[in-house]
Amino acid sequence: MKYLVCNFKNKLLKDEIIKYNNSLGNIETKIKLVLCPPSIYLSLFDKCGYELGVQDISSFSDRTITGEIEASQVKSLGATYVIIGHSERRIYKHEINIDFINKINNAIENKLNVIYCIGETLSEKENGSTFEILEKEISEVLNNVELKNIMIAYEPVWAIGTGKVPEVSEINENISFINDIIYEKYETKLDILYGGSVNDENIEELSSIKGLTGFLVGGSSLDVNKVKNMILEMEK
Repeated sequence: MKYLVCNFKNKLLKDEIIKYNNSLGNIETKIKLVLCPPSIYLSLFDKCGYELGVQDISSFSDRTITGEIEASQVKSLGATYVIIGHSERRIYKHEINIDFINKINNAIENKLNVIYCIGETLSEKENGSTFEILEKEISEVLNNVELKNIMIAYEPVWAIGTGKVPEVSEINENISFINDIIYEKYETKLDILYGGSVNDENIEELSSIKGLTGFLVGGSSLDVNKVKNMILEMEK
């Protein structure tokens, strides 16, 4: 199964979401298409040929906290996927591993599929510590959760929203490392997505990377035509 996960982030207004859904129509594809709009818009999608996800859930499960969104709540709205650990949450919301552990456990308890994000910053890449960072972000979280319905999204932090994409050979090497570490530590295989300035112009080349099962797409996912083009490329 190949995945195309669309992360809308905090973009689009209600009327734009309705237009997006209407333009998307009833998608017929062998690709597993997952749309992750802002949670407030989940009910505006009719899930014709795709599934819904959310960009975050609460790390708490037994407290009453204003503004938090529980895994059970998004599940009740038809979401089946959740993105956890995105670098923007790490950087701007100062989330740490214990937050991701709690969120993953909450997601698994509510039968949500988890997309756990990992990736190195530019400084970490330049000082040669990419493998060290990837292994740390994998181990310190996955050691403390049940490896059930979890996939990994490898997103070099320096490539997200910048238009900069690593060389295919570099991504290949890092994806291979991630697969090897997961098998070495847990004796299992997990689906691996790549994210970082993926679009309908470079997705064909990126699809040649070994060990990938799909993509986590940001900005390009806001354009229905680009999404359709990416699906066509992935179906080849």
